Amino acid sequence: MKTSRSFLWLAVWTVAAVAAMPIFSGTIVGSKHDLTHVIPAFFIHSSTMNNYGEVCVYCHAPHGATTAIDAPLWNHRTPSQPYTLYSSSTLDSIPGQPGGYSLACLSCHDGTIGVDEIINAPGSGDNLGGPWYGNSAVAVHWKMNPDPFSGATCAMCHDGSTGHYALMGYLGTDLRNDHPIGMTYPTPAQDPDFSAPDNPQSGWGGASSHDVKLYGGKIECPSCHNVHDPDTIPFLRKSNQNSALCTTCHIK
Repeated sequence: MKTSRSFLWLAVWTVAAVAAMPIFSGTIVGSKHDLTHVIPAFFIHSSTMNNYGEVCVYCHAPHGATTAIDAPLWNHRTPSQPYTLYSSSTLDSIPGQPGGYSLACLSCHDGTIGVDEIINAPGSGDNLGGPWYGNSAVAVHWKMNPDPFSGATCAMCHDGSTGHYALMGYLGTDLRNDHPIGMTYPTPAQDPDFSAPDNPQSGWGGASSHDVKLYGGKIECPSCHNVHDPDTIPFLRKSNQNSALCTTCHIK
């Protein structure tokens, strides 16, 4: 009976904490990608993720960013292993290994690196042991994967979202069941079932538009996802109602 009461108390506390969290429209602040928003409210994450006290630093640094991948001012450890790629006999363009913009996403979502494992911490830039604004470094880092020794088992219930499922963004390193990335977008001559983009290098609608993007003419993770804008779940660049996102590229 004591266990049931404890569980009930935890459930009520969790719902109350989620309800109290501010989410700001059109911005990363308060979204699932705002790790400062997740950590303080849930004790599981407070023991497995560093609270740097700044929203942007989990991904970006104004100085001392890595040049290991082509991603803007990137401040997160990046994966190095090859991925198992999508394959199909009907492809006109063969997927390659993910480009820099996709590796930026996969540095958390492939589950091989802790989501808080950054290169430069706030302050002097080399104080990865902390403290930051009074917060000390954690002993272990939470990785987005189903390994029970990674801490993900607990985080499946306490990730700070109403769904309480932290693995929903886990992709792993086998990308055969995901939309192909790292591939050059086909021209109408190569495949008439694809729409021609406004710009063959950057995609549709211009740089500030909420539309599908290309990166050097290639399809990458942020072609369809805008990591800074949670308004269209799950961080889509545009609504997929009536398959509108899909039919931007695919003629069906």
